Amino acid sequence: MHESDVGDPNSVFDAQGPPAEQVVRIDTARVVHDRAKALVVTVAGEIDLLTVKRLCFAVSAGFDQLGDDEILIVDLTGVTFLGSPGLQALVDVTNAARRRREPLRIVVDQNRPVIRPIQITGLDSVLALFDTVEHAMQPTS
Repeated sequence: MHESDVGDPNSVFDAQGPPAEQVVRIDTARVVHDRAKALVVTVAGEIDLLTVKRLCFAVSAGFDQLGDDEILIVDLTGVTFLGSPGLQALVDVTNAARRRREPLRIVVDQNRPVIRPIQITGLDSVLALFDTVEHAMQPTS
């Protein structure tokens, strides 16, 4: 994924609805847990056609900010709706991570509305899914 693919995250508006930044909130923070280091992109709100560019922009920026031995984690536990554009974005960022040989892990609470569309589409066998940020930071074998 290249920055030109993503565009300006604040330029997406719905003619009938609020600006994207009022529908979804995205924060980024560095986290250290048991000597593991991660850059965590935390997403809250709805991921749909209106907001998907903000998600893509945040993840792309996260890749660019990764330090040595850091893992990029996308925490979707605060997401209340995940539409098909969001599902496609998860596939795209996973493919981008593989091309870049960067670790990408996605946190999805099993009780949230996000896991169902992921399971229905079979993406749970494609995406690196974890229950918590702490679990995502553990070494994988």
